[in-house]
Amino acid sequence: MQPLIDPTETFVIAVLLAVSAQVLAGHLRLPAIVLWLIGGMLLGPYGLHFLNIAAIQPAMLTLIELGLAVVLFEGGLNLNLRALRQQGWVVGRLVLLGPVFTMLLGGGLLHAISNLNWDVSLLFGALVAVGGPTVIMPIVRQTRLDRNLRHILTGEAMLIDAVGAMLSIVMLQIVISADFKTASILPELFIKFLVGISCGWLGGRLMALVLEKSWLRDTDLRPTTTLALVWALYHLSNHISDQAGLMAVLIAGAVLQSKNLPDIQRLRHFKGNLSTLLVGMLFVLLAAGLNLSLMLQHLGQGILLFLVLLLFIRPLIVAASALGSDLHVNQMKYLALMAPRGVVAAAITALFSIILNQQGIAGSEVLEALVYIIIILSVLVYGLLASPLSRFLHVEGADERSVLIIGGGQVGAELGRALSDDREVRFLDLNTEVIKNVQRSGFEAVRGNALDPMYMEIVHAEEIGTVVAMTGSSDHNLLIAQLARDDFHVPEVYVALQQGDEVKQAGLIHRLSARRMFAKPYTFTYWNDQAYRRRLVFETQCIETGSPLIGVRLGDARIAHGVQPMVIICAGKTQLPHDDFVFSEGDEIKALLRPDRMQGVKQMILPPSSASRTATGHA
Repeated sequence: MQPLIDPTETFVIAVLLAVSAQVLAGHLRLPAIVLWLIGGMLLGPYGLHFLNIAAIQPAMLTLIELGLAVVLFEGGLNLNLRALRQQGWVVGRLVLLGPVFTMLLGGGLLHAISNLNWDVSLLFGALVAVGGPTVIMPIVRQTRLDRNLRHILTGEAMLIDAVGAMLSIVMLQIVISADFKTASILPELFIKFLVGISCGWLGGRLMALVLEKSWLRDTDLRPTTTLALVWALYHLSNHISDQAGLMAVLIAGAVLQSKNLPDIQRLRHFKGNLSTLLVGMLFVLLAAGLNLSLMLQHLGQGILLFLVLLLFIRPLIVAASALGSDLHVNQMKYLALMAPRGVVAAAITALFSIILNQQGIAGSEVLEALVYIIIILSVLVYGLLASPLSRFLHVEGADERSVLIIGGGQVGAELGRALSDDREVRFLDLNTEVIKNVQRSGFEAVRGNALDPMYMEIVHAEEIGTVVAMTGSSDHNLLIAQLARDDFHVPEVYVALQQGDEVKQAGLIHRLSARRMFAKPYTFTYWNDQAYRRRLVFETQCIETGSPLIGVRLGDARIAHGVQPMVIICAGKTQLPHDDFVFSEGDEIKALLRPDRMQGVKQMILPPSSASRTATGHA
C-alpha cells in the first residue's frame, strides 16, 4: 500500500488512533502509552504505511514544543504543593541527583558498550533521566499506593521533566558546539533555572491577574486565554535562555493553582483534556517514525542499559535521596523499582534527533532507537510490576480509614463530624453552604458533581478507603458507587437508598459489593430539612451485657421511628451502620433523632420482633 501524502490525513489518523487507544486502555487497565506506541509503529512507514511521517516532518518540531508546554503547565496545575512540602527533601534530591547520576552512569555504560562518543553517550544518559507523569499517574491510581509514595512519585515525575530537559539541552549544546566548555555546564544550568523560575513566577502571577479581572467574563474564553498565555510564556522564556520555557510553564501552573481561582477546576479539566489529546497524538506520530530495523539491531544493548538503570542506577539514586528521611525500607524498595519514562523523554529525544541530523552529528538514529527501547521496556515492566510489587512490599494505600462523603447535605456534614474522631473525612457536595461550613470546621471539601470524574480526581478519590454516596437519588448514588469502584478502585462503598430500591437494584448492589447505608430507607429531603432546622439531637445507645441485640444484624433489627443511625463505635473505632453490621457487647450506637418522635420509646434500636426478621423503620 502506498503511503498517504496528505499531512491532514496523517494528523486525523493519528488523532483517531490516539483517542481510540485511550478508550481501549481504560478498559484493559493499561497505560495508554503502550497502545499509542504499538499503534504508531503498526501504522507507520515500517508497518502498514497509513502514517506518512515525512509529509509532516516540518511541523513536528512545532508540535513537540507546543505539546511539551501544555503537558508541563498541566503538571504544574495539578502539583500537590502541600504534599510536596511534606516530602520536599526527598523529592528535591531525587530531582537533582537523579538526572546527574543517570547521565554519568548510564552514559558511561553506553560509551563502554558502543562506539558512540562520550558527549553523545552522556546526552543519552541525560535523556533517559527524564521521567514520565503520563505513565506514573495511571500507575499511582491503579495501585493505590500509600500517601508518601504517591506524593513522592507524582512530585518527582512532574519536576524531573523540566530539570532533566534542561540538563539535556546543555548536553546537546556540548555535542553540537565545538567551543562549548565542560566547565560551563553548571553556570548554564543555573542560568536556565533562574530564567525559568523567574519567568514562570511572573507569568503565573500575570495569568492570575488576567483571570481575576472582571472584564474577562466569558467563561469559555478563560481556558483559551490561558492556553495562549502559556504558549507565549514558553517562547518568551526560550528566547531569554534556550529551553528555560519548560521550567517556566511548570512554575506558572504551580503559581496559578495557588491563587484559588473560582474556576480552577475548569482550567484543569480543559488543560487535562488538551494535554491527553496532544500527548496521544505526539506519541503515535513519534512511534510511527521509529526505525524498527535499527531498534531490533540495538535491542540487546537497550535491554542491558535498561536492566542497569532498573537494578543499579535507580536504587542508588533512591538510597542517596531517602537518606535521613522517614521512609521505611519497603517504601524505599518500591521507589527504587519504579521510574518509568514517558512522552517528555520521547518528544525531547525526537526533537534532538532532528537537530543532530541537521548538524550532521553521527549516532543520532542510534541514540533515538536506544531511548525508545528504554521507554518501551520501562512502560511494560513498570506497568506490570507496579501492582504486584505494592502488594508484595505491603505499601498499598494506608488510608483505609479515610472517608469521602458525597452529596450528604446537612446530614452528611453531621455524619462527617461524627466520624472525624478517628478517621480522615472529606466532602464532595453541590451545596455551597454545606461546603463552606465544613471548610470552616477544618475539613477538606470540594463543591462539584461527583458524577463528573474530574471532581473525583480533584478530591483525590484514589486515596480514599471508603465512599459514602448519600444524595437524594438512589440511582445517582449507585452511579457514584460504580464510578468510585470501577475508575478509582475504592475498597468500600456505601449507598443511601430510598424505599424499595435495595430490591430493585439488588443486582448492581451485588456487583459493586456496595452496602446499604443506615440499614433502612433514607429519606434525604426529610432528614436534611430536620438537620437544617436544628430539630435533631445526637443520642447514644450502648449494647450492654446480656442485651438481646448481641449477635443481631442491624438490617434485621427494628429502628424506631424518627431515629437515623449515624455511626457505631465498635472496639474503639467508628464504623458506618449498614445492613450486615452485627452487634457485639460494648458497641455504642450514635444516632440523630427527633426528641418528640421518641416519646415513650426506651431504646432507639430494638431486636427483631417474632413476627418479622427484617427492618421496618421509616423516617
